[in-house]
Amino acid sequence: MVPKALGIGVKNKKVKAHRLEIKEKLIFTIHIILKKNTNCNQFILEALLKSTEVLSNEAKNKIKSFLSSQKSENGGFVDRAGKADLYYSVFGYTLALVLDYKVNVVEERKYLRRIKHAEKLDFVHSICFVRCEFLLHLIDLRQKSRLPASKFLSISFAKDLILGKVVKSLKINCSQLLWELEENLANDGGYNHNKKAAERSTIYANYLMWTLYQDLQTEQEVLDEITDANITLMAENGSFANEENSIDGVTSSTAAGLIMSSSSELEEMVKTKEWLKQMLTKRGGFKAAKGVPIADLLSTSTALLALQVTGENMQDYAENSVNFINLHWDESGGFFGSIADMTCDVEYTYYALLGLGVLS
Repeated sequence: MVPKALGIGVKNKKVKAHRLEIKEKLIFTIHIILKKNTNCNQFILEALLKSTEVLSNEAKNKIKSFLSSQKSENGGFVDRAGKADLYYSVFGYTLALVLDYKVNVVEERKYLRRIKHAEKLDFVHSICFVRCEFLLHLIDLRQKSRLPASKFLSISFAKDLILGKVVKSLKINCSQLLWELEENLANDGGYNHNKKAAERSTIYANYLMWTLYQDLQTEQEVLDEITDANITLMAENGSFANEENSIDGVTSSTAAGLIMSSSSELEEMVKTKEWLKQMLTKRGGFKAAKGVPIADLLSTSTALLALQVTGENMQDYAENSVNFINLHWDESGGFFGSIADMTCDVEYTYYALLGLGVLS
C-alpha cells in the first residue's frame, strides 16, 4: 500500500462512487471558519496560545510546574500509571511548545528512537510517534529562534517554507510508519484504528489520519476521501460513534465528525451541530452522551472547538463554560477530567487550555 502522505493518492472506486452520491445531497451551506485550506492543528495551536494570554503569570508557572511533574526521566510524558507514553507525550509536547517550556530536544529524540527500535507500535501510537517528531521539530526551531511561541508560530505558519522543511524531514524519518498506517485503510475510504483492511472505518481513526495528513501537507483529494467515509458512520440523528450501527453517538466523536465536515455543504451537518448543542448542561459543560449525568472536560473542549469551527458565536458560551473549566483546576497546576475522575494529567490540562482559548 502506498502511503498517501508521501504524495501519492490511493484511488478507491467505492469512494469515488460514494462521493458522487454525496454530491447529490449538497443542498445546504454551513457558514464556516475552518476552511479547507486551514490546518486543524494550526487552529488548535492558535487557541492554545490564546489561553496563555488570559492566564496570569502565576497560573502559567503552576501549569509549567505540573508539566515538569509529568515528565519522564527517560524522555516523554507519563500516563496515569507514571509510565512514559507516546499518547500523553503528544499533549505534553504541545503544551511545552505553547507555554515556552524548556525541552531538552536531544534527549527527547533519544526517547523516540528507543521507542521506534524497541516496540511494534499500534495504529494510534504510530500516529502519536509521527506527531511527537513533528512537535519536537517545532520546539527545537522555536528554542533556537529565541522567540516566544506566539511570535514563532505566527511566523512559521505565515512562511510555509519553514513548515515545508519540517514536513520533508518528517516524511523521510517516519516513512516506514506512514507505510504501515495504510494497512488500516478501510474499504469505505477511511481508516479503522482497531482492524487492518476493515470493511468500515472509525471516526476516531479518520480524525487522527485527517489531522496528520493535513500536517503532512497531503493533497486535498486524500482528505476528501476520509471525510466522505464519515457520512457512512453517522447516526440518523446526526451524531457519531466509533461503534458500528450505533443509534446514538458520543460528544467527542461527534465533534470530530463535525470538524472534519465543517467545509462540506451537507444538510446532515446541521443535525450534527444541533445534536452537539443538546449535550450542553446548565453549568456550561458538555456531557459525553445523552445518558451521562455529568459533564466532563474532554467532551466540553472538543464540543466548543467544533462549534467555533462551524461559526458559532462563542460569547453565548463564554461565561458558563469558562467557569466550568475553572472548576476542574487543581492546586498542582493541572486539570482533572470530571468530578468523577479527579486525577490530573497532561491530556486534561491540554483540553482545559484548549477550551479556554476557544472561548477567549
